[in-house]
Amino acid sequence: MSSRGRALAGLSALAGLAPSPVLEARLDRAAPLLRQLAPDPSLDDAGWAALLDATTVQETSLFRSPGQLAALEAALPPLLLAARAAGRPFALLSAGCATGEEAYTLAAIAQHAAMLHAPGTAIRVLGLDISRIALNDAETGEIGLRMGQPLAQVPDAYRPWFRGAGEVPRLHPALRDCLAFRRASLTDLPDDLGCFDVALCRNVLIYMTEAAKRTVLEGLARHVLPGGLLALGPTDRAGAPFVPLAHGLYRHG
Repeated sequence: MSSRGRALAGLSALAGLAPSPVLEARLDRAAPLLRQLAPDPSLDDAGWAALLDATTVQETSLFRSPGQLAALEAALPPLLLAARAAGRPFALLSAGCATGEEAYTLAAIAQHAAMLHAPGTAIRVLGLDISRIALNDAETGEIGLRMGQPLAQVPDAYRPWFRGAGEVPRLHPALRDCLAFRRASLTDLPDDLGCFDVALCRNVLIYMTEAAKRTVLEGLARHVLPGGLLALGPTDRAGAPFVPLAHGLYRHG
């Protein structure tokens, strides 16, 4: 097998990536890395990790897909009240969080909704991604490192969560405190991940093989609580045990 073919096979095994013009172009740019790959693909191998950093797509922004987010926000109050009644944090997952903007968005929506409907409810947001570079950016909490107008899609009610002195984009300390990030492949979710009231997995599955998509959705079904919500990208579909609601939003069970 050629080095390119081995790279494609390894990326499929590690991250479920399907061959595509986007992946082929990224492999062209990452050609020198192909000579550094260990025989067996591994997330922990420096060569394979570097190739994953170079080939995974990390495009994201704050409050992307506002219609879906509005539907999500409207569905949160009973879930927040249930979490508070159970005496546990309200837990949200950004699966494929890239550089963190989606996780920041989830944190702001959940904090805002908790203040209105379930004061005192603790919020926990976890961002997962396979790219070390993306996660390093996410963990800084800095906004707009790659964007000209990072707050362009942020509704007015949420601007204070992302605006520092002098209108400089900055993550509010309350959001920082509830955020955590972890490296993992969505095709092999860690057993100790825990369970979540809400999970977002948007604009990730489009880059995966059909088998990998099924694996990811099965994994998310194990980690989303009954009655919890799953949000997918516009071209993605979830089957049982998820029930469609609106705008690519699903309820577990």
